[in-house]
Amino acid sequence: MGLLGTLKKKNNKAQALLEYAVIVAVVSAAVVAMSTYAFRAVQATQQMIQEEARN
Repeated sequence: MGLLGTLKKKNNKAQALLEYAVIVAVVSAAVVAMSTYAFRAVQATQQMIQEEARN
């Protein structure tokens, strides 16, 4: 296989690792974005429960 074959294998491994890193970054960003909306939904529910308890 020689030097060229070895370089191609390393390049493929590096590309696969980079692709996994990009996927993890995208999923992490989605989780952070959704956590904001989930937090707001929980706060709204708590607010409604408090208002009902006052009445």
